[in-house]
Amino acid sequence: MACLPVYNIRLHNKKRNHLELLFQKCIECNCVFLMAGFSPTIGKIAGIDIELHWSFLLLLIFVLLISTYIFALFVILFICVLLHELSHSLTSQHYRIKVKKIVLLPIGGISVMDLDTVKPRQEFYIALAGPLASIALGLIFWVMVPFSPAGIIRQTITFTFEINLLLGIFNLLPGFPLDGGRVFRAYLERSRSYLKSTQITVKASNIVLALFVIGTIIFAIYVKGYSIAEREFIVFYDVFIVMFLYSGSQSELQAAYMKEYASDLYVKDAVSRNFILVNRRESLYKVYEKILKKHTSIVLFRDGSAIKLARIPIQKQHIDYTIMERPISNLGTVVPTIDYSKGLYKALSDMQSNNSALLVVTKGNRIVGIVSEQHAESVIALHVSGKMHRKEKSAKTASATAKGPGSS
Repeated sequence: MACLPVYNIRLHNKKRNHLELLFQKCIECNCVFLMAGFSPTIGKIAGIDIELHWSFLLLLIFVLLISTYIFALFVILFICVLLHELSHSLTSQHYRIKVKKIVLLPIGGISVMDLDTVKPRQEFYIALAGPLASIALGLIFWVMVPFSPAGIIRQTITFTFEINLLLGIFNLLPGFPLDGGRVFRAYLERSRSYLKSTQITVKASNIVLALFVIGTIIFAIYVKGYSIAEREFIVFYDVFIVMFLYSGSQSELQAAYMKEYASDLYVKDAVSRNFILVNRRESLYKVYEKILKKHTSIVLFRDGSAIKLARIPIQKQHIDYTIMERPISNLGTVVPTIDYSKGLYKALSDMQSNNSALLVVTKGNRIVGIVSEQHAESVIALHVSGKMHRKEKSAKTASATAKGPGSS
């Protein structure tokens, strides 16, 4: 979790003590968003925002300092991953599934879309679209290789062919969070529940991981022709991939359990009214006073059709009273909204896809509350615990009834 920008303010005289009481309360208000990292939007295709994760941006800058040609290869890799993710996204749009954005990372890409109501057949084709597009693109460049002039051009075309083929085949492996894992689960859902299909796919993921580790060990010991530095880099990268795949498969399993056991929970079951709704033109000082009276640090205001969270300026030592008359509208961040009748699992999914630890709950055009990630998870945990307890109690009662009063 990353805190939002903190402003350096200075208070004068008796105003200082009055507002210093507020500082501890306000700290959590500046940390209500779970940020995946700074991802600037670099364009839009078919109405889909394309974001470049800061780590990929840093990697490109680093590579540019090393070699212009290697930088060009990374740009090609970037385009290949983008086309792969666009295949997922455009297939989703074909099924009228909303795609929020595509985020490009050094290890691949993520298409952020609303898959809560997607059918297994739709998920099958959405997940399969990416690897098939990469393989098709790879074959196109494979055909171009013999006709390309020798030297750096043929080398670049060969690289493009190989990277697309690798991208397609690797993503078809039946393990989470790869596309192949989603294809495999969607296939299993034809005759099994979502949870059971996910459990089987996670087991398949573990087999893939085991084979990957064995292959890495064999490479490190027996494969020749690589320098020590190259060998260490490949092993390190393989370890990183293993950790990424294991983490992804466990996240999918956890999400499946939550979806299964929280199916009868709704946003209204976890809604909180611990917030203040203010006018966007109100001064920062008036907002501070309201916070002290209401004993909450979550301040919302409407800005046109958007609902924003006020980023309360906090600095424990110095506060500048000269900015206290500024309108609160200058200090807002848009907060995602959700209808109070929606499922609680969908709320958690929306928080994850929007990189937010807070949603504003609405009923029509009216704000009726907020729901936080931490509180939603607590409600689900208590609900699941209660379900398990009742299930165990029911099983014991059934067992005692089956034995009968005369059983020893």
